[in-house]
Amino acid sequence: MILYLLITALTVSMAYFVNCAYAKKRFTGGRGAAKCRQEMLNAVLLAGIFTILFALSALRIGIGNDYWTYRYEFLHIITGDTKVSYEIGFKALVKVLQGLFGFDNYRVVFAAMAFLTCFFFLKGLFDSADWFVMTFFLFMASGYYFMSFSNVRYYLAVAVCTYAIKFLFQKNYVAFVFWIVFAAFFHKSVLLVIPVYLAAYYLKWNRKTVWLVPAACAVLWLGKAGFRKLMFLFYPYYEGDAILDVETVSYANIVKCLAVLVFSLIYYKKGIKGNPKAETLFNLNLFALIIYTFGYYILETSRICNYMVLGHVFLIPLVLQSITDKRQKAFFLVSVTLAYTMYLVTFLIKSWEPTVMLLPYMTWLFT
Repeated sequence: MILYLLITALTVSMAYFVNCAYAKKRFTGGRGAAKCRQEMLNAVLLAGIFTILFALSALRIGIGNDYWTYRYEFLHIITGDTKVSYEIGFKALVKVLQGLFGFDNYRVVFAAMAFLTCFFFLKGLFDSADWFVMTFFLFMASGYYFMSFSNVRYYLAVAVCTYAIKFLFQKNYVAFVFWIVFAAFFHKSVLLVIPVYLAAYYLKWNRKTVWLVPAACAVLWLGKAGFRKLMFLFYPYYEGDAILDVETVSYANIVKCLAVLVFSLIYYKKGIKGNPKAETLFNLNLFALIIYTFGYYILETSRICNYMVLGHVFLIPLVLQSITDKRQKAFFLVSVTLAYTMYLVTFLIKSWEPTVMLLPYMTWLFT
């Protein structure tokens, strides 16, 4: 646990010196020497952060509740003796890597997934952040990086989604769809992002659209049977599963989304209204809150909503930056920092549990 906290503190400290969109106003006129030095510093710091995150992930062994399950599935992919329900992109990657580095060289596969996941996460955070250090802190404190030690296919898809969202903000829909489809070759659940993100981008709140909120709640609440039937068409092997096919209400996530919603509404006119990026992120949080509350029966609700609450790492800094009153800004900055620090500590304490298995950290480096 101490190692994870130290890694978080070190990388966030490095991220503090990365100049992102909010600081670019310091540079005016051409590509001066100061700007070139800052860009070089950015490159060095980002490379350092990437190396630390990649190394910790790539050098692990037995970390993650499905680590050894994946190892045996790699064998089945190569031998073909048992059907493996993984996407074709992941299967192809396993076959290529084990063909190059030898049969059952599972550590290479985990290292490759770690490389891709860390790269897309870090690239996506830097490209879309308006306040990089705050965005990066929220990312680490939310546990996205540490959870990528488990469910490696899914978190690669989440990482690619983090990168792809910038194309939505740029209205480059071809690139946006391309990267989401690419991610789907590793985890098909990410395809949900295309309609959800587009809806979030184009939905504007006014008296003519506000009725959509209670309507969506009612549809989810009353359409339980229909939605479950539809889900099992895509994931038939989940039906009746003692772990995956369960109905649980995630109160922690509901409170988290509700808190972000209230905070955003307080500064909606200053920090969100009229800003397409902020409005999209606001809508994604609202979508997640509705699903967590009224669609609790959906398989792997947290996995679906993660694609939406991921927007918190961009939305919260945007709202914080919009606060002009220094006392209010300081109050909410401290409050957010403390809340997410407590969340991270609580998350790491639970990481010892057999269903999580992120602690204690073990590495194959000295074995």
